[in-house]
Amino acid sequence: MIWFIVNRTSGNGKGAVRWAEAERILKDANAVYGVRYTEFRGHATQLATELAARGDTISVVAIGGDGTVNEVACGLAGGVIPMGCIPSGSGNDYARSVGIPKDVKGALRRILEGKTRTIDAARLNGRGFIISSGIGFDGEVARVTNEAFYKRWLNRMRLGSLSYVITVLRLLVSYKTSAVTIQIDDKTFSYPSVWLIAIANMPYYGGGMKICPDAKFDDGQFQLCIVDGITRLELLMFFPRVFQGTHISHPAVHLLTGSQLSIRSERPLSIHADGEWAGTTPAVIDWVPEGLNIL
Repeated sequence: MIWFIVNRTSGNGKGAVRWAEAERILKDANAVYGVRYTEFRGHATQLATELAARGDTISVVAIGGDGTVNEVACGLAGGVIPMGCIPSGSGNDYARSVGIPKDVKGALRRILEGKTRTIDAARLNGRGFIISSGIGFDGEVARVTNEAFYKRWLNRMRLGSLSYVITVLRLLVSYKTSAVTIQIDDKTFSYPSVWLIAIANMPYYGGGMKICPDAKFDDGQFQLCIVDGITRLELLMFFPRVFQGTHISHPAVHLLTGSQLSIRSERPLSIHADGEWAGTTPAVIDWVPEGLNIL
């Protein structure tokens, strides 16, 4: 049986609409399926864990945004049951990174075909993620955006990705940088004035920003992007380059790779995991090669 975990409120109600369309297709195909609906934060992980333990489960499909995908992945990671996805959030960076079609019919066709592959996963302070984590400015952007009234308004207009841009512009005027020490595998790096640190398993975050363009979800390591020693005006000027991935040529951008990571900062910095706020530094990140099966 194919189980669907549906976040009906994702994308300002898009999740419910997309599930209704998917269910019509499933009925026409005489597919054997079941559905569970999320009711609170963290519920999708609980549901995925329970469904993976059933003897009749073939796959578990997340219908929601990247937050829902993260929760379902956390419930399935380390097991044999694959995860599918019908994207219905505002950013949908997971679907963009692994090539899932935007339309319900195309995404569902991929699920029903049943072809699987493995991707890497990671744990940050014990919390799982599969797309990316951000520390500092982008962690704070994730926290503020998820609470912002304009995110819901832009979602209704199908312009959800703009909510991240608005938050960036809001925080640019007040955010303070911090000194940071990073240990990757057996090497240590120190930076005096860090704006952000992105830890990527996939190239996209924040609704299409190509923060680590060379990140690969099946190479057994993460890519790290550090922005350090740049003025507010300079950051504002080169920020649009993130959408094309050309920002990495800027002298304030530093790229590192590895499989084990710890980060300490002179003051607590906000962290996000797959776009959801996940506390503050210090942070310890461990990579889990081939940690999740996906459709």
